[in-house]
Amino acid sequence: MERDIRLNTHPATPFALLHMSLSRSDSVEALLGRKDCLEITKELVRRVQLNLRTQDYCAFPSPNEVWICLPDLPSSAVARLAASNFINYLETPISTSDKTVTVRPVVGIAVAEQPEITALQMFKTAANAEIRARALSQRYWTEDTDKLLGYSNMELVMAVQSALMHNQLSVAYQPKVELRSGRVVGVEALVRWNKDPHPSILGPSDIIEIAEQNGMIQDMTRFILNTALREYIESMVELDIGRVWINLSASMLRDSHLASWVQQIVEVWGVDPGLIGFEVTESTLLTDVEQSISTIHALAEYGFHLAIDDFGTGYSSLFYLRRFPVHELKIDKLFVQHMNSSILDSQIVRAIIDLAHNFQLNVVAEGAEDEATLSLLKSMGCDQIQGYVFGRAMTVGELRDWASSFAQGKRQPIIVSDLVD
Repeated sequence: MERDIRLNTHPATPFALLHMSLSRSDSVEALLGRKDCLEITKELVRRVQLNLRTQDYCAFPSPNEVWICLPDLPSSAVARLAASNFINYLETPISTSDKTVTVRPVVGIAVAEQPEITALQMFKTAANAEIRARALSQRYWTEDTDKLLGYSNMELVMAVQSALMHNQLSVAYQPKVELRSGRVVGVEALVRWNKDPHPSILGPSDIIEIAEQNGMIQDMTRFILNTALREYIESMVELDIGRVWINLSASMLRDSHLASWVQQIVEVWGVDPGLIGFEVTESTLLTDVEQSISTIHALAEYGFHLAIDDFGTGYSSLFYLRRFPVHELKIDKLFVQHMNSSILDSQIVRAIIDLAHNFQLNVVAEGAEDEATLSLLKSMGCDQIQGYVFGRAMTVGELRDWASSFAQGKRQPIIVSDLVD
């Protein structure tokens, strides 16, 4: 009989439970010996604990299994960010004696956003999600992922692959506005799928995630970069919209040839590298740290600008600011969107702004959607805004119209096509 054990949750502060299985290459203890296996387990525990916030906690029922509790999340979406962060950090090879051990974590995620859910329901949901993730060869799985039902994993992969091969993808641009001058100082290039056939349940982040997990991310990044540079030359130079920003994934940072082939593409289009910026999320920097450092330094030496995206989700480290030649931090929209109603989120945003300025970095707030949020960010000294209060992501043609309207002092964004940001 299920005991009616209620979790101490509140709809405004979601609670997440992660069930992580650890598939280890040293699964047969005889390969390494008991002492080395114990050291590997200690290292895995250490890595998990390093990525916990002060209010988080974990338990290891066995060397190949861990349960992680994440209370008081600013949004349920942070649970996915946390899972990705744990996975990336644990996947970095572990050296012991004369051998190298790799770990392939798989995570099941359960999120409680209503107080009536029971502890047993959370455990069942997380355990079932982990089983489903393994069965579908996914890194993690949540209840939200079940929205993809109706399409098998292979069908989704083939659909994205076909869209990439048959030019069914496009690029949209969301403007970044400098608060001090009121000028447009950049745009972020975002992939879109606007043509049929298109599984409507796939959003931009889903497209990128499928590409990342199925060996298509380099082709996807090349497509976005080439499209953005072509449209910059054809339409954006005259708009004076500043720098074009492109997102880089974890696997891209592990590519030792990334900086050189990016430079080659930019040279083909004849664009100044200083007009191109690359955004990397905090979690991607934890995957093969030394190679990431080498790649980012190489990009900086070529003259590209660099930003840390989604900063402030609670799984970050000042390590990045000390070792990576970054130019700006982007505050995660999960905090910006609720800063008017949440004192905690407002304090986090203010702290990140102060931190960035102490490191002589520009700080960009994502997700500002109204005048009240804009006013609060101004009072905190935020440098730039990227959000609906100025404009959504739009096609290059819509960007041209928007820029003309914006230059005339018309702050209200134009109506754009049904693009999902």
